[in-house]
Amino acid sequence: MKIKRFQIWRKISYRDVKKFRFWSTQIRGEGDETLAKESSLKDWRKVVVLKPLGDLKTVFSVGFSDNFGNVKVSKASRRVEEGPFGMRMGPEDCRFFIVSNNGEVGLEFAEHTTIADVTKSELALY
Repeated sequence: MKIKRFQIWRKISYRDVKKFRFWSTQIRGEGDETLAKESSLKDWRKVVVLKPLGDLKTVFSVGFSDNFGNVKVSKASRRVEEGPFGMRMGPEDCRFFIVSNNGEVGLEFAEHTTIADVTKSELALY
């Protein structure tokens, strides 16, 4: 997987239309029950694969909402036409969404996999 390193995540309020006009629904990713609660990001191996929906040229950013009420959006952007992407899963369940100011967006769950999955070598991982 192509790991997107050095992500900048900004804290926001979910559905804040002053920041982003278009929001997908939240998709739940199941946490990795094999991890200890205090495990670090470098130990996270489980990945949820998500498929963005919308006009192929629509630019969006990835966001998540954790069990502690934190909602963050990455400053990195993608286009719907780039296809599915992965998000690492820690020990807790997490909800993921995408946001855009360019057009309506949707998000679908595709599957759970691991970072070591060689069939997903081209997948962008956030």
